[in-house]
Amino acid sequence: MRKLLRFGLLTLAGLTLACSETIEMRIPVRPVNLELDLTYQDKALNAIQGWKIYRQNNVDQAGEYTGFGGVLVYHGLNASGGDSFYAFDAACPHEASSNVLIEVDESAIYGICPQCGSKYELLNGIGNPVEGPAAQARLQLQRYQTERVGNTLHVYN
Repeated sequence: MRKLLRFGLLTLAGLTLACSETIEMRIPVRPVNLELDLTYQDKALNAIQGWKIYRQNNVDQAGEYTGFGGVLVYHGLNASGGDSFYAFDAACPHEASSNVLIEVDESAIYGICPQCGSKYELLNGIGNPVEGPAAQARLQLQRYQTERVGNTLHVYN
């Protein structure tokens, strides 16, 4: 009986310690729904490395939602060398604040957090951290789905 009890306690302790290794979601899940017109208002996104951050105060249609910190839409490259649109939550996952937004650097390849200095790769649409505390903690940018139909880009989660 003691062996069974000891085994049960050791198993419970092992499971508790194993669960502490999971990575927590630092950016809260919030609705994202944007319809972008690549012909007129959002035509700057047509250029490779074109980007724009959409926040709730600068969207113009009812029913559009911009996630936790806003949505960074980026026109980058896919694995086969073609172009693709990517969307990320603009909030730095290390800071986890809706008021601390990453900024796209001069090369338009990286997003950099002005608060913690974390640097994220944007060009290939991954959002992985390459420098700073987010890289040490392995916190990538939260991605959203994109779908292009003609000259309309739909961003959603």
